[in-house]
Amino acid sequence: MGQVTLKINGYPYVLGCPDGQEAHLEALGAELDARVSSIRAQVGNLGEARLLAMAGIMLADELADARAGQAPAPSFEAEAAERLTRLARRLDGVASKLARA
Repeated sequence: MGQVTLKINGYPYVLGCPDGQEAHLEALGAELDARVSSIRAQVGNLGEARLLAMAGIMLADELADARAGQAPAPSFEAEAAERLTRLARRLDGVASKLARA
């Protein structure tokens, strides 16, 4: 069993993986780190959990589009910024509701 330490948003995450898959896992971690960095640059540092949740939701949305056979948006950056803005508003709403509870 292989083991990889990924650095995402400056924090180390130690993950196990099948032998021989270390480089693949490192590449996936680098992609996630790049997404989190992009989100942080656009909306600020919202906290580790929110940044990771937003990046995960964006990746899941892209995967759903790919599975449905939809082509990526012509302007990825504009679309990503719009998605991030909508997600940030939704997450802020949820956080506000949780804080009141």
